[in-house]
Amino acid sequence: MRESDTALRFTDPEAGNIILMPETAASLQGSVEQMGIYLTQMAQMMAVMQQKLAELEQNQNAVTIRHGEVKNINQLIRIRAAEYCEKYELNGPQDEKAIRAAIRKAVLTRYQIRDLHDLPQIALQAVQAQIDRWSDIRTVMRLREKNGA
Repeated sequence: MRESDTALRFTDPEAGNIILMPETAASLQGSVEQMGIYLTQMAQMMAVMQQKLAELEQNQNAVTIRHGEVKNINQLIRIRAAEYCEKYELNGPQDEKAIRAAIRKAVLTRYQIRDLHDLPQIALQAVQAQIDRWSDIRTVMRLREKNGA
């Protein structure tokens, strides 16, 4: 009886091919070694892909917003600060200035940047949403204490 006649037979459902499982220890060892080679190659390919993804992310973060977009963000900050002052009945330009500074600080802190010009282009929409929903009641309380209200 030949080895191929006694080997277990499985069918690969996708290709419809018959897969023969080896019966001898030597052929099994060869199959295991071949699988180890394939797994090593796959791990190397995945490491290269991870490196390329990291480089792509770094390149995306390197593209910063333009001056006009910085002006638009500052305008959004002014609008949000005015709305916030009106909502919490804060008075005067000093309070509004403090609110603008708090909003700007929140954006800069979130993206770990020193200036709005350093903001990555990819984050522009997220920053606009952050400004629209910014809220910090502690700042309001501090301003009210300062004003003696």
